[in-house]
Amino acid sequence: MNIFVENLSVVIVAKDFNISIFKPFWLLKNNILNEQELQGNIVITPPAVHIPTDNFVLMVLPDRLQMTMPRQYRDAKDDIARILGGIIKTLPHTPYTALGLNFNYFVAPEAEDAFSSWNKQLLASSLSNKIYPEQDEGTRFGSYLSFDVLGTRLKIDIKPVKAPNNIATLCNSWHKGQDLVRLNFNFHRDIISSEPPTQTVLDTLGKWSEALALSEQFTAMIPE
Repeated sequence: MNIFVENLSVVIVAKDFNISIFKPFWLLKNNILNEQELQGNIVITPPAVHIPTDNFVLMVLPDRLQMTMPRQYRDAKDDIARILGGIIKTLPHTPYTALGLNFNYFVAPEAEDAFSSWNKQLLASSLSNKIYPEQDEGTRFGSYLSFDVLGTRLKIDIKPVKAPNNIATLCNSWHKGQDLVRLNFNFHRDIISSEPPTQTVLDTLGKWSEALALSEQFTAMIPE
């Protein structure tokens, strides 16, 4: 079984971010980013801020903060607390409304020609087995489920996809257009009006390692 991280991310939704303050000097002054992290090809425009680094990409939009990581790395939890937690603490009066911890994986059997039967065995339901054309080897199956965990609503979306252009950077034995299964884990938390928004966001960010461990545990359950 081949399992590879597509990307990991944290998204914090708010009614309005003041993008104009997200300048390098402000980020340095408030110990949110360091000088090395501000050496890349930064884009700062009225509608968006885009700050790429070796380990993550930080984006600020009018309605959200987003930190995306192309892989898991040792200091991810600490960087999330420093960067996103630092922004939240520095801007406590922003009306935060929701956030999500997201873990996305690609999965495929070792043998590429086994994908069709493996996908069917893994994800076909009693209903889909009644309606799909058995003679069609191109039939693909997916699944969705959600439940409460870690103070969030975990939404798991599992679906077949074609490998993207950059797939060889994740697995050199895969190729563009190959059949894969994508697993999306979204640990979602809505912030209700009776909750302290800043503390709720910080508490949920602190669940990063636990959420990551659960996503890895669930992904590892997929049979060969």
